[in-house]
Amino acid sequence: MLASIVVAAALAAPPEVTESAPERTFELDFGGQAYFTRLVGNFNDGAAQVSVEDIGLHDSAIAMDAAFTVHEGKFHASLQALSFNTSGSGSAAETMSFSGITVNAGDAFTSNLDTWTFGAKVAYDFWEPYAEDANAPNADDFAFVMQGIVAVEFVNLSRTINDLTTLDSMEGDDSFLVPSVGGGFNVGFDVGHAVPMVQRLEIYTDALIGATLPLQSDGGFGMALNIDAGCRLWLSPHFSLNLGYQLVGGAFDGRDIDLTGSMQGIVAGASWRF
Repeated sequence: MLASIVVAAALAAPPEVTESAPERTFELDFGGQAYFTRLVGNFNDGAAQVSVEDIGLHDSAIAMDAAFTVHEGKFHASLQALSFNTSGSGSAAETMSFSGITVNAGDAFTSNLDTWTFGAKVAYDFWEPYAEDANAPNADDFAFVMQGIVAVEFVNLSRTINDLTTLDSMEGDDSFLVPSVGGGFNVGFDVGHAVPMVQRLEIYTDALIGATLPLQSDGGFGMALNIDAGCRLWLSPHFSLNLGYQLVGGAFDGRDIDLTGSMQGIVAGASWRF
């Protein structure tokens, strides 16, 4: 009788509960990076087209980029700012015409372009084929995530050109709103067993295409393109280093400035997650 009671109790015992992967928690990232870039493209002033190389704005420069990102489940919302300045000088190889000034062949000149950008971006993880749980895509050693992205940016361009021979000068300032859409992917895997001091490696790529909308009534619409690719090394659960390549450009047709070009180059930085 006692044996029968023990067997019945064992059969009636509730099944063992298997712990599920922990849900993804709310997280914040703050990152900064140096953008080793150069400007390429042309200024279009009426019928004239002047390369940025011709007015000395093609030299390499360092832009500063900072971002603050909120992670909540499958959503990632970020605020980002970028500041870039380049300047040059020389003697005009041929006559160059701009809005309000003509630099004749042989004239000495100086030039400057200042750009700053502020924007917001929202990404959504819409496909995670290797996730054990929809709320924990990084539970496995290997993770692959595809994202849909929408973004909007405010872009300001300021240009100054001085003819040192004739003492003529011109200044221009234009602002643009740049909405864009796109997508990207992130591949991550643990490497702590093989790489000293590194816990995890992530490889990422984002591509966005959009429109440049001038905030001045006498400007024109254009296209915009943003490509960001690279790798991120997590030295701890809270600190990472990143290295990559970025291209930011488009056609910016404003009241004072008509620039078709891009900035492109290497980015290197770090981020802190808390």
